[in-house]
Amino acid sequence: MNLHHMRARQAEIATEMRAINTQHQGALPPEAEARWNTLQTELTDLDARIARQEQIDDLDRRAGGSSIGGGARPAESRLAAVFETPVNMPEGFDGQQLVTQRGNVVPVLEARHRIADFAPSDNSAAAELGFGGFLRALYRGPETDIERRVMSESSIGSGGATVPVPVAAGILDELRASTVAVRAGARTVPMTSLTQTYGRLTKTPIGAWRAENATIVEDESTFDQVTMRAKTWALRCRISRELLEDGQNVDSIIRSAFAASGALALDQAILFGDGTANSPTGITNTPGIQTMSLGGMLTNWDPILDGVLDLENVNAGAVSAMIMAPRTNRAIRGFKDTTGNPLQAPADVSSIQRLTTTAVPVDQGADKNGSTIVMGQFSNVYIGMRTSLQISVLNELYAENGQIGFIAWMRADVLLIRPQTLLTITGVTA
Repeated sequence: MNLHHMRARQAEIATEMRAINTQHQGALPPEAEARWNTLQTELTDLDARIARQEQIDDLDRRAGGSSIGGGARPAESRLAAVFETPVNMPEGFDGQQLVTQRGNVVPVLEARHRIADFAPSDNSAAAELGFGGFLRALYRGPETDIERRVMSESSIGSGGATVPVPVAAGILDELRASTVAVRAGARTVPMTSLTQTYGRLTKTPIGAWRAENATIVEDESTFDQVTMRAKTWALRCRISRELLEDGQNVDSIIRSAFAASGALALDQAILFGDGTANSPTGITNTPGIQTMSLGGMLTNWDPILDGVLDLENVNAGAVSAMIMAPRTNRAIRGFKDTTGNPLQAPADVSSIQRLTTTAVPVDQGADKNGSTIVMGQFSNVYIGMRTSLQISVLNELYAENGQIGFIAWMRADVLLIRPQTLLTITGVTA
């Protein structure tokens, strides 16, 4: 494991520990505490290994002579289609890279990757101004040199203003970090155009052994073509002029508010979007996923084990996570054996991330008491995301209250590249 991989693993551990802490506000239950201690031990070991490797790398940099292998030429830098203008691929990026028909490279971002790492380094003024400063300059006009410089480089029209790339990238990264489906393994594909077309595997193809000169058995069609089209989500909020002008933490609270609201909307779209009213079509409404109905209370691990079996039967790979409502997770924590002791999860289930979000409804079904568990290999879920953010200012709408209104626009879509690797357990009641 090289230095880059160790740092990436550090980020993964931090993300999981943050999720555990968010999920359990009070004392950790035994299962969560055991997982926390395991992660803490691994993190301590990683810290020591990284320190040693950095020391060795520093010694190598000081030492003269040729590099091992005779000094091979550095690999050709490829441009990544992340923003409107292609940018250089960050050094050490270890995610999947898709090459388009035109030869552009589209990085597929996992939870540990940041859009901000792709932002051009020559736009430090926008990063210094921040989101709050940008909004201030947007509503009252630029007054300082840095505001004038940033606003002169921003695209401002009747439909609103484009948030500078470094600021937009940071906001989208915060939004992605708050999105439960991303923590479950869903991957982000930057969209630099309205639509992007992908191939989708609808069924694992099956070949056959054959004798010499025998006819090759033809399997049924297993691929189809699907297009992601950026759908629009908007958030309208207002803030007092005094807070916008004088608040010391305006930048962070506005960013956090947009990220939290956008993440909840994105989770709802990824999990339950129905494709109506220009919304994405999410997992539960995508043809080809697997479904099973519980039709009652969840009292033991059997339904989840059955779900794992169904996924194994289609060679879905390891189940990366299961996402559920907080109510369902509470029922799981209350599992008890025949003696009244906590019912421990089987090994195949204990290793699966258990994530909660209020984006999962608890009022499904005729009796308005049902909920759903979504589980499977979430790396087969693509989130197409436009990396340009738009902000509109509503100067007059709330003027009589001394407030400024803003509308923030996010554009995204959802695609399952292997629908059969996702499964829902429906009818989970309280």
